[in-house]
Amino acid sequence: MVKKVLIVEDHPIVTESLTRLISESGMGLECTHAETGKKGLACLNGSHIDIVLLDINLPDITGQEFCKIARSRFPQLKILAITSLTQRFVVDQMLQCGANGFILKTSDTSEIINAIKQVLEGEQYLGSGVRELIKGKSVESSGLPALTKREIEILMLIADGLTNQEIAAQLYISSSTVDSHRKNLLLKFNAKNTAILIKTAVSKGIIS
Repeated sequence: MVKKVLIVEDHPIVTESLTRLISESGMGLECTHAETGKKGLACLNGSHIDIVLLDINLPDITGQEFCKIARSRFPQLKILAITSLTQRFVVDQMLQCGANGFILKTSDTSEIINAIKQVLEGEQYLGSGVRELIKGKSVESSGLPALTKREIEILMLIADGLTNQEIAAQLYISSSTVDSHRKNLLLKFNAKNTAILIKTAVSKGIIS
């Protein structure tokens, strides 16, 4: 029976790249995809999926939430987190929520294929960059979260007390995009809410 892969990823370019990579790998896997966590969970309910390639920074729910729900409903499901977030606590949280593996989006194609194979075989897989984090080595030499220019802009506007709608209007982007950035910032700073996020960012000197 052909094994099925569900790619849960909101960036079409990443989805297309992963689909092409898997199709050309010779593993005989069948791919489907969902651009949000809720749609991904609906796919799991609707058809048999063997492994999920999960982006943990989704526009609606977090990867951790997806992992918990999927694991509770489908104990045999394999989940491989693929993300650009390089903080150790993110790795720890995903593994605690039941992920079978964790690799970075910067991984080369051979590592991604190897990760999929090993997770499908029931093994845990941690990518090379992830293993460095587990050993206590920081991917960022400064020890601070790696923020994009847009994330810093949004962080400053959040600190000014603006709502998602107000930030969206000021930056000419959608409210859902702002909300996605806000969730990403909470993850990167390991903050439970916006107040803690701002307090942490100020204490680290990222904003004043």
